[in-house]
Amino acid sequence: MSTSVTHSSPPVAPGRMPVIGHALALLRRPLEFLDTLTAYDGLVAVHLGPRPSYVLAAPELVNRVLVTDAARYAKGRSFEKLRDYLGQGLATSEGPFHLRQRRLMQPAFHGRQIALYARTMARIAAERASSWRPGQVLDVTREMHDLSLSVVTETLFSTALDDGLSADIHHAMPVVLRGMYTRVLDPTDLWHRLPTPGNRRLADAHRRLRRAIDHLIRTRRETPRTDDPDLLSMLLASQDGDGGEAMTDRQVHDELITLLVAGTETAAGGLAWLFHELGRNPDVDRELHAELRHLAAGCPAPEELTRLPYTRRVLDEALRMRNPGGMTIRRAVTEVELGGHRFPAGTEFIFSALVLHRNPRLFPDPARFDPDRWLPDRPPVPRGAFLPFGAGGHRCIGDSYARMEMTAVTAAVVSRWRLEPVPGARVRGVMTSTNNPAGLLMRARPRQEPARPA
Repeated sequence: MSTSVTHSSPPVAPGRMPVIGHALALLRRPLEFLDTLTAYDGLVAVHLGPRPSYVLAAPELVNRVLVTDAARYAKGRSFEKLRDYLGQGLATSEGPFHLRQRRLMQPAFHGRQIALYARTMARIAAERASSWRPGQVLDVTREMHDLSLSVVTETLFSTALDDGLSADIHHAMPVVLRGMYTRVLDPTDLWHRLPTPGNRRLADAHRRLRRAIDHLIRTRRETPRTDDPDLLSMLLASQDGDGGEAMTDRQVHDELITLLVAGTETAAGGLAWLFHELGRNPDVDRELHAELRHLAAGCPAPEELTRLPYTRRVLDEALRMRNPGGMTIRRAVTEVELGGHRFPAGTEFIFSALVLHRNPRLFPDPARFDPDRWLPDRPPVPRGAFLPFGAGGHRCIGDSYARMEMTAVTAAVVSRWRLEPVPGARVRGVMTSTNNPAGLLMRARPRQEPARPA
């Protein structure tokens, strides 16, 4: 705790507009706006309407809110809005119910399970990479979303999607995510009620996404797994009761839609940004290929994927510089003291890894993609400065899963292809519930050109 409390207020981020505050900047240019907040040392106020929220710009403050004093904070109003789309899934629930759901789902993310998933991840990634043609121009973000969707459904739900269902989810997901983000930033909370074309598209996409979830549940009920239960089997089995309260159909549905959104968007965004940076940094790409080229003959075993030190440093640097996470909001449930200021109950605080990870006081030259900053002989990263999957009791349950998926996909792609930027393509960051690159067109070049006939 701080030894003194000031009577001044934290500084306000530049660009505040009447009524809507900073909502327009976060909607139109979110990554650029978040980058401006790295100039602050502790707390900086942003307005999503008339009332301020406070961005946590220092590791010690993030740790206070998310870990040591977590009991004094609840999920903010943004999560209440998200429940219209995600229900009471792991991302939005709180308290004893959240703990129960997390305990129920945790076995699906234990180390033994991750090792089993790794084989499926490697196979799916190899199949996708092998389907590309030399010289083909790829929408890398879309490729990574399709791939991640296949990985999530086959590993956690043991279901291979047919083309129609996959297309439904692929087309519905970005519409729903964009609608969720707009809803969170709407300071009036009125826009989503208007019968606009965008809101009609959102309602239709939400129905399609829920219909796809219903299909997954119905298919598993018709063909139950009796050997090695996956996450979906665990959730459905809990409905029969296990000595405790049974899960309802709606609860199973909410957890599945949360996993589809989180499991697809986070890994896909992280991978897409990674390949963008490899395209911009050919020296890093060459060194990464040197470590991975021996894996090109087939699908690597899980133990091989854990013995790739340079690959791990590249992934850490991508998760630092281009973290796919969005923003996490916490609301004080009592009066709190933070950063030398007192705040009444109800005050909201915002955490974004992008603000923390691109702070020049924590990471020198933060806009430079430098995997070697993670070498053991380099100055250590300040404690709590690198939180790619959050922290505390609400830390992402699938952090090890996401890392394994990113490693398997990186190995499959880089061992076979060099993805080159397409001249003139304009890549920009798009924030929904996650951070993804839009316009990421890259040309696939084989690592070794096929031999020409004599």
